[in-house]
Amino acid sequence: MRRLLCCLVPLLLGGLLGGCTLVGTAPTASFVVEPVVIYAGEPVVLDAGDSSGPSTIATYEWDLGNGQTTAGQRVTTSYDMAGTYTVLLVVSDANGRTDAMQKRLTVYVPSGTVLFEEDFTNGLDSLSNWPLDPTWASSSDGTVKYLSSSVGYALHIRSAEDRWHRRYASVSLPPIRVGQHIVFSCKFMAGQTQDNYAFIIVPMRKLVATSAGSLPYYQFTSDSSYLRQAPAEGPDVGHPITFQPNAYRWHELTFEYTENTYTLSIDDQLYQSGKVSEPFADGGDWYILLGEESFDAECNVYYDDIELRIEE
Repeated sequence: MRRLLCCLVPLLLGGLLGGCTLVGTAPTASFVVEPVVIYAGEPVVLDAGDSSGPSTIATYEWDLGNGQTTAGQRVTTSYDMAGTYTVLLVVSDANGRTDAMQKRLTVYVPSGTVLFEEDFTNGLDSLSNWPLDPTWASSSDGTVKYLSSSVGYALHIRSAEDRWHRRYASVSLPPIRVGQHIVFSCKFMAGQTQDNYAFIIVPMRKLVATSAGSLPYYQFTSDSSYLRQAPAEGPDVGHPITFQPNAYRWHELTFEYTENTYTLSIDDQLYQSGKVSEPFADGGDWYILLGEESFDAECNVYYDDIELRIEE
């Protein structure tokens, strides 16, 4: 009997003291991020106060996901560039046991941020920012001209109907949060508007070599204007619009893209709206494309005051 009691006592105590710590239990890492919406350059607080364990937590080690590390239960940092970062927290208790937790942070740019602008003020040197797509093109078909004191410099693209000429500029698009949208604006002036004449303005193209996956863009060809959509597969689809450019008169084109929709306005008049089928909210590398792309039409057009910005 005495032997049996000796065996039962530890079991009974174990049941009565079920809340007691088991030897070897590791801590639990946990942290919260403030604020909920993070903007580049603004303070971010990482608070690991919810981390817990059977023993006192001795250290809090952070990998901020941007090449920097730090330590402490509550730290304040910032991210210079918009993008997506993975933050890693490792906690260690007084007995050397550890646990880890990670979270992905999305850092945005504030509304009103200009992502790209070009007014060709640097004259011919501006062409270094606009590489030539060499397909069926001659470098002599594109130049930067000084038009007048009121206009200044502008990109002039002129090519014969047996070849195309187009130039592009790269844009790094940050993540776009809910409520923000992209605004693209560009001034253009046609040298003529008839007889196998064409030009395009593509604000957001995924690849230079193909229009597949581009956001909706503008095309003028042979007396007609089009809003064109480029699905990931299959040919581009053109939607005629009523706008007719005047020769040697400046017009201003504006595209606005939300996560799901677009609008096209010219000279402050809305001409087309619809749905966007290609995702862009996660950001990434895109291209602005200007010039002519038809193989059977010539081009003579000026471009100026190009801007891409984030608004809401």
